[in-house]
Amino acid sequence: MPIDTRQLDLLRSTMMEGGGIEEKVEVNQRHLIDKILARYSAEYVLYRELMQNADDASSSAVDILFHSTESDEKTPNLSSKCHRITFKNNGMPFRPEDWNRLKRIAEGNPDEQKIGAFGVGFYSLFSVCENPFVSSGPQCMAFYFKGDQLFAKRADVPDIQVDAWTTFLMDLREPMEMPDLDDFCKFLTTSMGFSANLRRISVFFNQHKLFEISKKMAEPRAMVLDPKRVHTASPQRMFTITSVNVQKIQLDTEKYTPPKLFSPFNNLISLKTKEPKQSNGLAMESGSIFLRIITGNLTVNVSRDFEKEMERATKKKPPKTTKFQLVYTGREELEASESNHKVFKDLMPFPRQGRVFIGFPTHQTTGCCSHMAARFIPTVERESIDFADRYISVWNKELLAAGGLLSRLVYDDEMEQIARLYRELVGATDLVDKTKQENGMDSAKTMLENRAAHALNSFTFHPSTPSPMVGRVHEERFFHSSRIPLHIMTSHGIQSVSVTRVLPHESFGIRNVSELLDVFIKTVPTLSSILVKECKEGVVKLASLGMLQPMGMDDILKELNTRSLNEEEMVACMRWWIECNKKNPSIPMSFIENMGAKRELFLDAAILDCNGDRLLSLSNAKWWINPKIIPLDVLLPENTLPFTITKQFVAPDLSAYFGGLKELPIVEWLRHAVKSEELEVSPVFAERVLSIVSRGYQQSSINVQEGMVTLLKDKKCIPTKYGMKVPSEAYFKAVNLFDDLPITHFQAPRAVGDTVLAALGVRKHVELQMIFDRLVSGGGWSHIELVKYLTSVQTTLSSVEMGRLKETAIFTKEGTTAQTKEFVRNTGRVDEKGAPIMEKYTKTVSPRFKAGDLYAPIDMLRNLKLPIIQWDNRWRSSSEEVGFLEKLGLWTKPPLPVLLNLASPQTLDRQLQNLALHYLIDHYSVYDSAYASVSTDYTFLPCLDGKTYSSPGNCFTHPDAQLLGFNVLHPDLVSVRDKLGVKENPSADRRLEALLSKKPTNPSQMKKIFEYMASNMGDFDYTHWQRLRQAKFIPVVDTRKTDNETTEAQLLVVEPSQCYFETEESNFHKELFLYVNFGQIANSFLRSCGVKDEPTTIELAAMLVKDPQRFWNLSGGGERYLSVLRQIAGQYYQIRSNKSLLQEMKSTAFLVGVKRSNMSEKSASNEDKKEEGSTETEKEDFVQYRLAKAVDIFISDDTMGQQIFSPLSAPMEPLLEEFYIHLGSDYLSKHIKESYTFRDAVGGTNRSKAVADAVLERTPIIIYQMMNDNPQRQKELLHDEIYVKRNLKVVQSKELKMIRNFKYTGEKHVQSTTACADKNNFTIYVTSAGEIDYYDVANALCTLLFTRVRFNDAIIVERYLTASLSNLRRRGVPVDRILNIRKNVEKNQNPFLTQSIMTPPSRILPQQLDQYTKQVLDVFGDCQEGYIRQLLSQQHDNHVENVIARLLNEDYPRAKPMVEAEQPQQHPDTLPPVPEKTSIESKRSTRLIERMWNSWAKQPSPQPPLETKPVEPVAPPEPPQKPKLPNSEATITPNYTSNIKQNLKRAIHSCKPYSGQDIFSPPRINQVQESTNYCDATPGQSLTYVGMTMGMEFYVKRGINPEDMIQQYGPAMRRFTNMATALAKVFNLKTSSLHIFYDAEGSTIAFNMSGSLFLNLRYYLALHEPESMEDAQVVKNKRKEALIYWFMSICHELAHNFVGDHSSEHEFYMSSFAEVYLEALMDYLSSSFGSSPAAVEALAPTV
Repeated sequence: MPIDTRQLDLLRSTMMEGGGIEEKVEVNQRHLIDKILARYSAEYVLYRELMQNADDASSSAVDILFHSTESDEKTPNLSSKCHRITFKNNGMPFRPEDWNRLKRIAEGNPDEQKIGAFGVGFYSLFSVCENPFVSSGPQCMAFYFKGDQLFAKRADVPDIQVDAWTTFLMDLREPMEMPDLDDFCKFLTTSMGFSANLRRISVFFNQHKLFEISKKMAEPRAMVLDPKRVHTASPQRMFTITSVNVQKIQLDTEKYTPPKLFSPFNNLISLKTKEPKQSNGLAMESGSIFLRIITGNLTVNVSRDFEKEMERATKKKPPKTTKFQLVYTGREELEASESNHKVFKDLMPFPRQGRVFIGFPTHQTTGCCSHMAARFIPTVERESIDFADRYISVWNKELLAAGGLLSRLVYDDEMEQIARLYRELVGATDLVDKTKQENGMDSAKTMLENRAAHALNSFTFHPSTPSPMVGRVHEERFFHSSRIPLHIMTSHGIQSVSVTRVLPHESFGIRNVSELLDVFIKTVPTLSSILVKECKEGVVKLASLGMLQPMGMDDILKELNTRSLNEEEMVACMRWWIECNKKNPSIPMSFIENMGAKRELFLDAAILDCNGDRLLSLSNAKWWINPKIIPLDVLLPENTLPFTITKQFVAPDLSAYFGGLKELPIVEWLRHAVKSEELEVSPVFAERVLSIVSRGYQQSSINVQEGMVTLLKDKKCIPTKYGMKVPSEAYFKAVNLFDDLPITHFQAPRAVGDTVLAALGVRKHVELQMIFDRLVSGGGWSHIELVKYLTSVQTTLSSVEMGRLKETAIFTKEGTTAQTKEFVRNTGRVDEKGAPIMEKYTKTVSPRFKAGDLYAPIDMLRNLKLPIIQWDNRWRSSSEEVGFLEKLGLWTKPPLPVLLNLASPQTLDRQLQNLALHYLIDHYSVYDSAYASVSTDYTFLPCLDGKTYSSPGNCFTHPDAQLLGFNVLHPDLVSVRDKLGVKENPSADRRLEALLSKKPTNPSQMKKIFEYMASNMGDFDYTHWQRLRQAKFIPVVDTRKTDNETTEAQLLVVEPSQCYFETEESNFHKELFLYVNFGQIANSFLRSCGVKDEPTTIELAAMLVKDPQRFWNLSGGGERYLSVLRQIAGQYYQIRSNKSLLQEMKSTAFLVGVKRSNMSEKSASNEDKKEEGSTETEKEDFVQYRLAKAVDIFISDDTMGQQIFSPLSAPMEPLLEEFYIHLGSDYLSKHIKESYTFRDAVGGTNRSKAVADAVLERTPIIIYQMMNDNPQRQKELLHDEIYVKRNLKVVQSKELKMIRNFKYTGEKHVQSTTACADKNNFTIYVTSAGEIDYYDVANALCTLLFTRVRFNDAIIVERYLTASLSNLRRRGVPVDRILNIRKNVEKNQNPFLTQSIMTPPSRILPQQLDQYTKQVLDVFGDCQEGYIRQLLSQQHDNHVENVIARLLNEDYPRAKPMVEAEQPQQHPDTLPPVPEKTSIESKRSTRLIERMWNSWAKQPSPQPPLETKPVEPVAPPEPPQKPKLPNSEATITPNYTSNIKQNLKRAIHSCKPYSGQDIFSPPRINQVQESTNYCDATPGQSLTYVGMTMGMEFYVKRGINPEDMIQQYGPAMRRFTNMATALAKVFNLKTSSLHIFYDAEGSTIAFNMSGSLFLNLRYYLALHEPESMEDAQVVKNKRKEALIYWFMSICHELAHNFVGDHSSEHEFYMSSFAEVYLEALMDYLSSSFGSSPAAVEALAPTV
């Protein structure tokens, strides 16, 4: 049944509060000491603890005395019982605190540098005695039991008994024998290893010294500790090694050796035979060992918490520094020591594991062959390391990690020492012969390899006991503490393990793979054989950790790429490769699987050094030699492997594993041998070659035999009795027909086979010519018999002989007559003088012909009248004789040239022609291949008329080809035209040449030709068309009229560019240009040649300039002529590149000048007084057109000068005026010099002041409107309104007259005027007499403002000067806006443009939720409060903004409205919800607007997008016929007003930063109908983003350089942005929803694009930027004006969030915005400027 723990808790608390009896816990000290403290599991714990205390007390010597009752013996009786043990040390005497601690159980030594930790070591004495006694210095202490309680008594030692030694006296509880001397001495020797201060230990039995050990220490050597190479800290950085020292020590022992009865020649100390020495009468045997003690100095770094936990567990704080020591016995120390001495067995553990020393040895092994001693925290019995406690375990593991690092340092130091000795004694080389055997074990290399193997074995880790964690931690840190790879002994000395490779170790076959690799791998370090043999476990360990890699293919390739191999190395390399391919078990499978990809690389890299003669790679080696076929002493191809190598392999292996290595074929060897010059020079060499060829000829294939014959047949390789001959010139030895024949001559004829000689062409018979020359004496022999003979021996005839037979006239032909000839022959007798007697005889001989001149005896060939061979026998075409005759050249079919010649008309035999042509057609397949190339030279084809003959390439099948003079094939042969090689049409080149060479005389004939050319236009390429465009081949009848009307029309031949296609439309150009019309098909060809439908502008200009008057007459002058000029003017950019034409146009009178003559008789004075709008004079003007040069025509830019002097002027069209200027016309004003005279300059008067005021007031309007009407005039503007305001002077004078001089004609005109201008002084003079004519003032003002005064400029300016501002407003002029524009002031400071940095708000807090909810309810009062709180809690930042944005775009639950008790009474002044007002209502409701921003209402309606532009005045709507009261639903209640305010806030929150992509969702409104008509976004699309300025994005118009704008208006933009930021706060707008933009021109003040508000910087610069920042009051006033102005602008744009167009509804929302946020604006103005709202209101601009 489970127990309720709550009841137990209650019971415990009740008892502890006083419900129980308090009692003391008592300890039975005897039982505690006997059962726990004095009970240790290890031997000699008593002596270990006492020696540890002595070492802690800095003792250098310890004496251990065993006392027995038998003390007078000469030799010790070790079997006698001891009753007392005395332990003495010469260390520091006990201090008072030491005495106090001695009597306290479990209170260890607080000194962190001391071993004692538990305070129970002293109580090990109670394991052998009851009453231990301690004497140290001047005091002593005795321990004794009273019952079960232990007591201690301390007293002073008498002075005479004070001893420098500390003594522990132990009377044994019962007598016992002395410990086994051998084991006890071994224990003491081992304990001496890591003692810090002890240098000597002596053991006495009564008065006899039985054993003594002493320790000698050399000066320490500092080891290199490089933090760049090793990690000096433990994994948790608790211990850091700061330095490491190596110290060599020597231990010397003397030990009593009792005599043994049965083994007088052996002793217990050493296995060596050594005579013991006598000491104090006892036989003592000595021994020595040498060790290395490596001491690492560590700093300790633990946290405060860890320190507390350690102090809790060990009762002492962790030390700040500590030491870690290792005992390492190197190979040389091991060999120098008497390691077989039993007392040294545990101190020199190699090859066993070392032990962990915690002051003295424990049972814990280290995992490697080194002892280690450190401040480990052991278990209570001190026999193992404590890994149970959490914090002690961390301490011990970190300390073990430091030991692993120290072991690595020792190993690395040993490798460095070995590497240094290796370089000095053995030397360092990159190329090592690994097969070389060292001379004995005493060689330096062997010695160093053994030393390195000993070091590796010493640090090859094994599982430690009893805790495997010691060895595991030690090993892990050994391998991971170094930053560089482990070093190891290799074939190349000490090398990094990363570059060392392991060779396979298993044997296979006769030689194992490792031995093969050692032969040719000489640059790649591999493990030495000693290391592999002695350190198998270490090598396996390194390989399992991935540190030591087996020899890989890349290593082999690296070796082979560095050098070439000799024959022995190559043999080993090839054997290794074969073993790899045969998958030798000792080769790793991964290596074998990777071989395929490396095969080609291996064969390329393995290069054989052929005794220094050449280098041969295995990839280039193709052959191995078979000495049974090809002797070894002959020349071999370079790609043949030497026989010394290949003889050690079998052929299948060579073929399978070395790229298809094959036996050297005899033909390949022969191909190499024939390159030797000896073949044609040395008969011996030639006979050797032929004998080798003969040996393998019969066994070779036919192809090989032919190859050998080919190589030798053209060489002089046959030895003859007349020297070396080509085989075809030599004869077999059996050919003895003539004595002078070159017959073969060999030293060993049997070695050269006849088969080879016959194959080479050595002759077995005499050639025919010799027979002809020597044996044939006459011509009466039968050629038929001769053919039979030659046919029988034709297989023996060479090609040369066959050629001679072909060229010999042997045969007769049919129809020839035999002739009798006289011959001379030898009678066989001699005359008296011994001369042969000759006789004459006659013989009938027929003419002889070559076989190639005759034809076979066939009837068809006889019909063709060809020469037929005379053949009396039956002609059988399948017989051998006929076949042989055909080889000699006898024709069985006539050759094509002969056949074509027979078909040509030169035979004069029509029947023979037809037979030959039909034979050709019937046997076309025989002549097909040669017909095309041969037939072109023969005219054998009959043409259309039956009389003309042509070759196939010169006649065609298309009938129209004859139009161009080509032959047309006879219709009977059209069906076989493909066989005859006749084409349908001539080639494009030939047609073109024929067309251009033909002289056109008949247009109708040329029409047919053009139509034929059009049918094949696809054949013409670009070069053809170019040539046609430049050639004259088009016939045109010139019907153009000239001055001589009687001239008859003539036929012209023109180029395509000189004529045009005629159309049915009448055009006066026909009288000027040549027109053609050859029909639709022909015209298509001519159009491609370049004939156009009408002249180009340049052609028209050239014709016009050539004869302007004729062109004028033909065109009828006037407007038709001007239309041509306009066409030319529009293409002036093309004409100007034609320099010659342009120059001709400038010098020719072809331009139209306008001359106006006034036919009225009115005087000039009367003309000056004409009223504006009078047309009387215009009716009396006479306008005359004249052709003139450009220099004689003026551009009319002076209206008065034009009227007065009436010069020849250009038509007032911008296009023509610009064209005239290009050709040399000048402005009229430049040729009229104006001067003024006046009398008595009065200066400034009321009249001049009134004129000046009017001019200064209206100049901005004039400039603005004229630039707006014609933006191109911007470049003609000389001065702006600011310059005029600063510099204009108006002076009144008397008798003001204007004098005009026309330089061109010298005319002069004097005219009275009421105003004139002085450009030099920028002054306007006005007359003092009579009324001022503002036309004159306007003309004077235009003279000052513009570089060129146009015709209507003065009239336009006069209207602006004389009309009232109200009239100008009524006409749509934005007067109020223009009057406020000022010149932009250049600034030097750049604005600070930066990206706005949004700081993420903190997480919402509970107390903030109410505040956020209230802010959202201010905008969405009809939303349920709980729903708002829910949304706010879901936000991570920008809580209010995010919730408002979400409610703007989605539906939400409405709060239940409060039911009013009764409807409020309609107030007389309430407004309807939909603000459609009458003019009176509008006026009343917009009084605020008129007061603060009255200029807005009179601006024209804006263009899309939503932008603030001047609006055209709109007539007020018709008032309703009778007033109506508003409906009850439309009554303005407090709820209605609240909804309006909420709607306005929603509109403000719906404003957002411009992204250019999002679609703006307008806010929902309550009870106010939303318009769906939004403005266009066109202006915003022409803006480009520049950057951020004070949190607002800045844009400029495309085409404007932002850098220029920022440099010029930077400070102003900063002020404008500050003002916009202030207004954003007034409206509670997000600053990022406002955007600044700048454009160079346009009427856009601001616009709303998808809820993003854009404000124009340019209007701020013009209206509100102070001209100077020096006057603080002016700056202040300007800022106030700007705030009010842009406040209304923002109200206007915010209203567009509800209504897109400018309607009464829009005005309603604009007014609502102004009324709601006016108070906030006033508060801001008051706080910023200290002004009252009334004062601010007075700052509003007025008209």
